[in-house]
Amino acid sequence: MGEKDNHNEGKESAATKRDRKVPPPTRKGTFFKNLFLLSILGLVVIGLLAYLSFDSQDLSDIDGYVENSLAIAPAGPNLANLLENAARNKNGVRITEEQINSYIRRTLKFEQGGWFESFVEARGVWVRLQENVVEVIIEREVWGRPHTISMLLQPEQTAQDDGRINTNVSRKKGKWGRAKVLNGFMLLTNSSFVSLREAYATETQQIWDMFRGRFQIKVSDGVLELSPPEQDLLKAQS
Repeated sequence: MGEKDNHNEGKESAATKRDRKVPPPTRKGTFFKNLFLLSILGLVVIGLLAYLSFDSQDLSDIDGYVENSLAIAPAGPNLANLLENAARNKNGVRITEEQINSYIRRTLKFEQGGWFESFVEARGVWVRLQENVVEVIIEREVWGRPHTISMLLQPEQTAQDDGRINTNVSRKKGKWGRAKVLNGFMLLTNSSFVSLREAYATETQQIWDMFRGRFQIKVSDGVLELSPPEQDLLKAQS
């Protein structure tokens, strides 16, 4: 009898195990699990990039750069007036990297405010001109350590059948320190660059007005050039 009872208990135990199978994960459960893992991965990447941002860029190659943010900026052309005259008279304009950076030093009051003020010092804003790229760099000092972030502006122009020129400026890339980052991470620092654009709203609007007037842009090492259409240039010279 004992052996028979044990045999029956074993059969019941096996049947019970079959009845208690773990149900497969639902779509909803899988979605939230993947979302959680992606969130953790995103935080790790952001933390790594924040760390790398303290491996700041070497800015000594930028024309017009100075380490002492209190140094008096040299005199130079008023770029707002220069752009306005070029647009009105349909004249080409050539602006150097040094002229841009000196103009920013003369006209921008760059200070760190808010909660970060106690441990963050604003150092300056700089522009580096390279082949087809305008790099806008924000330099700060955080807890005594140099810190840089930048946005890479890449203008692209295409001629239309009706003679117009379509201009697009890509802002999808940038750098935290020396490390390059893509659009998703640039959104985390976008507010700083939006504030800069607002500070230079007049100059920015003038350049876009020139684009609407079919001006062409060329960016090379250390130089930015804006040229009117050839037919408009001939009219202005006649």
